[in-house]
Amino acid sequence: MLTTSREMMKKAYEGGWAVPAINTQGGTYDMIRAICMAAEELRSPVILAHYVSTGGYSGHDWFYETAKWMAEKVSVPVAIHLDHGDSFERCMEMLQIGFTSIMFDGSNLPVEENAGKTEEIGKVCRVFGVPLEAEIGELARLDDQGHQMGASNIADPEVVRRYLSLCKPDSLAIGIGNAHGFYNGPVNIHVEVLEQCRTFTDIPFVLHGCTGMDEELVRRAIKSGVAKINFGTQVRCNYIQYLKEGLAANQDEGHAWKLSSYAESRLREDIKDIIRLAGSEGRV
Repeated sequence: MLTTSREMMKKAYEGGWAVPAINTQGGTYDMIRAICMAAEELRSPVILAHYVSTGGYSGHDWFYETAKWMAEKVSVPVAIHLDHGDSFERCMEMLQIGFTSIMFDGSNLPVEENAGKTEEIGKVCRVFGVPLEAEIGELARLDDQGHQMGASNIADPEVVRRYLSLCKPDSLAIGIGNAHGFYNGPVNIHVEVLEQCRTFTDIPFVLHGCTGMDEELVRRAIKSGVAKINFGTQVRCNYIQYLKEGLAANQDEGHAWKLSSYAESRLREDIKDIIRLAGSEGRV
């Protein structure tokens, strides 16, 4: 069933677990189906996430309509989320389309400007009854070899404190050395930043860049108040690999839907693993 992310995040934070948020590559049906069916089987809430760039082919409205259709086929809570919205205009566009969860990412801005834009968007989101996620401490991006592209900002807890005195998002992603993409070698994640921030705020945290991160680090972050964990790279790369394997093994038998069914069934098991890591199994 389609819901906002507000209630599921509240329950996760209070219960000491997290909601899985998984990127769907612009509305790829196989991915959306795998996510929702895995959530239904394990009785977990779930968030279908959307990057602006991945909607370039399918269209943002296509993603929304496909996600909404699938959400209404299952009995567990499903939210439709804009990930890393980069402007007021972009966030408003997705609100008007019908997204039930919005993220504004102003982490590349000075803290006062980031907070100002966050609060501006938050005021509108509150009118729509849609929760807003924000970010402080810009995440690095990794290339296909796991090499860092740009700086990774590990947030200063005192800067986080100042930021939260200026705006009131519903959840907050804090840079702790995490990055988008596959990590190359050990990951230097500073969970202690979350632990320090937890001493002065009760806002639910969000952990981005979970692909390839040590599972014990993820669990420790959840104990520090992370109520949403994000996966994208692992899911899309596995999906492509399953398509390749299916073709090589003639799983398609000349039919595209048979290939899709094979890849979806394989991917569904990966989503179940993510749900179990989040601790969200059986929470509905």
